[in-house]
Amino acid sequence: MRLLKEIRTLLGNYHLKSGIYHYYRNEFKQAADFLRKALKDQARMTEGELRTARYYLTQTFVSSALKREQQEEDLEGASADYVRALEVSPDFPDIRFMHGQVLESMGKPEDAIAEYRRATRCNPRYLEAWVSQAFCLLAAGRHDEAAAAFSEAVELRLDKIRVPAKLGLDHLQTGDVQEAEISFHEAFRSSPARFEEYYKTALDRLKAEDYEPALEELDSALELCPNFADLHNFRGVALCELDRIDEGIEAFRESLSLNPRYQFPRLNLAFALLRAGEFKGAEIELEAVLEQDPTQHAASVKLDELRTGRVTDIRRAVPRGGVTP
Repeated sequence: MRLLKEIRTLLGNYHLKSGIYHYYRNEFKQAADFLRKALKDQARMTEGELRTARYYLTQTFVSSALKREQQEEDLEGASADYVRALEVSPDFPDIRFMHGQVLESMGKPEDAIAEYRRATRCNPRYLEAWVSQAFCLLAAGRHDEAAAAFSEAVELRLDKIRVPAKLGLDHLQTGDVQEAEISFHEAFRSSPARFEEYYKTALDRLKAEDYEPALEELDSALELCPNFADLHNFRGVALCELDRIDEGIEAFRESLSLNPRYQFPRLNLAFALLRAGEFKGAEIELEAVLEQDPTQHAASVKLDELRTGRVTDIRRAVPRGGVTP
């Protein structure tokens, strides 16, 4: 989902490509089997491929857990899948939080409290994890600990208004009305619950290749959280797959403006520029990707093709504004 289709096909490792293929088909057992094989064969994989394999194996277990939890009401199975995901990516606070919720629903409050605490150790500003932890502690009669957790939650909730509001006032004083409006919007009109709903639905639609509905959900999420780099990258993927290349390019650039070290939108931008026939710009972006990660196989292959005049798997469009022969 984070990468354009043609990039995923250029991953060098067979097991990795097969695992991703099954992941997108919601065939989680097959996906996990292939991705585990890929990780066992580390000597043949680049660092970039290893990171990709870990990411997709983590997402495979999380997706399987969500399916068990929401569709099959199999809480034991969901918990086991979250544990497997955390074995691969132990520092993902969202997975800790989701596992805590399942444990709480299973009537295991002490285990849930421990997982919520791990989530807040990974991310001390994780408001929802502090709140859930506090209510669990309160229900368990651990009132002093609950009070401490609620105090953390109160400060974080106030900061969600106070920090962007102050930033908005600062922008107003310097005459930057547009940035002020964005900050005030975050302070007074943001809705975390609605954002999560839009975000998760958008990812589901992207995975199913329903790009128009995905774009609608992404746009709604961006109205609530305009400075989330990942959203702009996902939006660029949806736009490019809808053949709205110019808009996709702008979305990837917006993502990079928010997080210049974020490799996914830079790689997507390079391939989108190739689709648009902007070969020089694509070359510059591919070089930047490889400077950051010399083991990035897809970037290396495409850059070599560009430099030798053997570019394949792209639309050889003329520069924008011209006429396709």
